[in-house]
Amino acid sequence: MSTGKSRFVVSGDWVEQQLGKPGFRVIDASWYLPAQKRNGAVEYTTGHIPGAVFFDQDAIADHTTGLPHSLPSPEFFAEEMGKLGISERDVIVVYDGQGFFSAPRVWWMLRAMGAEKVYVLDGGLDGWKKDGRPLETELPEPEPAVFTPKFRGRRVTTLNEMRAIVESGSAQVVDARGAGRFTGEEPEPREGMRSGHMPGARSLPAASLSQGGHFKDLDSLKSLMDEAGIDLSQPVVTSCGSGVTAAVVTLALESLGHTNNSLYDGSWSEWGGRADTPVVTGPAEVLEQPEHGPIKAHVTRLEMTSPPRQSLPMPVNLHTAIIVAKDIPLHYYRYLYRQVGKRWHWYKRLRQSDDELQAALRDERVSVTVLYVNGAPAGFFELNRLNDDVVELAYFGLFEHALGLGIGKWFLLQALYSAWQMNPKKVTVTTNTLDHPRALPLYQMMGFAPVGTSEAWVEPMSDAELLALAKRD
Repeated sequence: MSTGKSRFVVSGDWVEQQLGKPGFRVIDASWYLPAQKRNGAVEYTTGHIPGAVFFDQDAIADHTTGLPHSLPSPEFFAEEMGKLGISERDVIVVYDGQGFFSAPRVWWMLRAMGAEKVYVLDGGLDGWKKDGRPLETELPEPEPAVFTPKFRGRRVTTLNEMRAIVESGSAQVVDARGAGRFTGEEPEPREGMRSGHMPGARSLPAASLSQGGHFKDLDSLKSLMDEAGIDLSQPVVTSCGSGVTAAVVTLALESLGHTNNSLYDGSWSEWGGRADTPVVTGPAEVLEQPEHGPIKAHVTRLEMTSPPRQSLPMPVNLHTAIIVAKDIPLHYYRYLYRQVGKRWHWYKRLRQSDDELQAALRDERVSVTVLYVNGAPAGFFELNRLNDDVVELAYFGLFEHALGLGIGKWFLLQALYSAWQMNPKKVTVTTNTLDHPRALPLYQMMGFAPVGTSEAWVEPMSDAELLALAKRD
């Protein structure tokens, strides 16, 4: 199992090293349910990370909705952030007492309002104290700042949008409440709330995503998503009791490279408190198993006729290496191919015999380049010189554990640099609707332009073929 960590989660060691640096801000976002018998504001006054300001989730909210801590207007949020001395350009670390309960909500709010460099402290304040790190009781008086909001409305789902999603099934609904509340076997902590869940929702309790105050590694997060029946190639809306712990699931999704998600701000406080919204009880619906047979894909062919003009910095806090694999062993190539392509229905190379694959890889026009992150393989790309004028980016992708590390654009840029070093007149690539949902826009962002489309049928590998492949390698 990979121990790859979320790129949005930072360690106590790192935070302690940054304290006091210009443009570095820390927010105490501790908030608790009555049953937890803890008070975030009181605990803040008795000891907090040096320089941390307190974010009151009940005060920095829209008080007109009648719902707890609703997302405020961008203008009000910006004003309150300015009072706390926080700019959208700062590096911001958010923490709570336990680690991953209320802090991800403020992480999500800041990102929804346009801040980019926002992180959550692994271990929370409880872990910080346990490690004997510095605390202060003095209440900071931050110098006022200007927070310029860039509100991203797609990150928030409204009641009317939620009704349409539940009715149409246009997005997956992931409920972060505990399993008993989801099934309706346990009552809601707020009076007047019906028990159960929205029709079609999947259950993924927020508490399952961390252990001992530490966010789980990316492989574990992906396994939990799989067990809950969540398809990461499709849109997701997160929900919970009042919009707080739904953000823990959002954090996990974003950590795995899933960006087509939003948070239902009203959550169960709104949905379960109304008489006109559908509610069901019991476990999540059993998902239908996909039928065997060919899968239809819409294919897009793209070209770029000049090298990319942009540049991207090396990923921070990662040890990366990009190595051309000369005379790559067949079993190692198939391993790379499967790790990258198993989610996107890559079968062509796997169906080739040893002789066929050997001939393809030994062709002097073909080159395979492997990405290593922290010493382990994390992705690869394959280039094919079709003729003197054209180089094809035949295959490109990352392992699952590398999807949340923020290196996809950078690695693609390295692939394009390699292609243009062959001095072609153009570079081509082909993608289809079975690939990663962000593949097409990413290629276009890097300078590719669509030049043609077609339809294709992809025949998945049978169980017998997969078994034969396992025996062969």
